[in-house]
Amino acid sequence: MRVRRVAICAVMLMIVACGWGWGQDTYKDSLIEKCPFYETATGRLAPVYPALAQQIVQDFGITEGICVDVGGGCGSLAMALARITDLQVYMLDIDPWAVRLCNLLVDEGDLTGKVVAYEGDAQDMAFRDNFADLVVSRGSIFFWADQLAGLKECYRILKPGGVAYIGGGFSRILDPETRAPLVQWRMDVTGLHSPDSHRHNISDLVRKARKAGLRHIRVDREPNVGRWIVIRKPDRAGRPAPASQP
Repeated sequence: MRVRRVAICAVMLMIVACGWGWGQDTYKDSLIEKCPFYETATGRLAPVYPALAQQIVQDFGITEGICVDVGGGCGSLAMALARITDLQVYMLDIDPWAVRLCNLLVDEGDLTGKVVAYEGDAQDMAFRDNFADLVVSRGSIFFWADQLAGLKECYRILKPGGVAYIGGGFSRILDPETRAPLVQWRMDVTGLHSPDSHRHNISDLVRKARKAGLRHIRVDREPNVGRWIVIRKPDRAGRPAPASQP
C-alpha cells in the first residue's frame, strides 16, 4: 500500500510539473503574440545587439554602475550589455506586455537581478535626477511624441560625467557581411533613401536640444544607415565625459 501511495504521489508531481511547464510556455507564447517585434529582435536583428553593446563599451568605457535602456522592448540590448559588463540595467518601456516579456526572458537568460524591466514613458521617467551612469536607446526615439522632452529626461537622469547614446542603427562594428543585407532591408522597408524620412531629422533635433540648453550633445553617424545622439553630462567640475573612440 505504501509503495502504491508513493507511486501515486510521484505521478501527481509529474503531472503538476508538466502542467506548470506547459503554463509557462503558454504564457510566454501569449506575450510574444502581443509583442510582434520580438520575432525581428530575435531573428533578423539578433546579431545587432551584441555588436552594439560591445561598441558602446568600447566607445565610452562604462562597465559599472547603472544603465537605463529607454524603450528597450523585449530587452535585447539591455541583456547584451548585462552579459559583458557589471552594469545594473533597467529596461524602461511604455508597453506593459513588452515589460513582462523582458522580465521573463531575463529569467530564462540567467540575468535575474542584473536586468529589471519597468513600465514607463521616455518623456516622463520615474527615475531620480543623476541616477544613471549610462543611458541607451535603440529605435525608440522615433516613436516619442515629444522627442526633445525625451532627450531632456535622458539628460536629467544621467549622473554628472555620464553618457547617453540614443538613436537607431546596426552598430558600426557589426561584421560587414552581416550588416550589408540589414542596411538594404532597412532601406527597402522604411524608405530611408528618402530625404523625408523622419530618421534624417536627428540633426535638427540636436540643434533644438542645444538651443534648449543641452550643450554637450552631437550626432554620431553610421555608414549608410544609422544616426545616434551622444550626450555627455559634465561632471561636477564642469568637464564633459571623455570623447568616444570610434
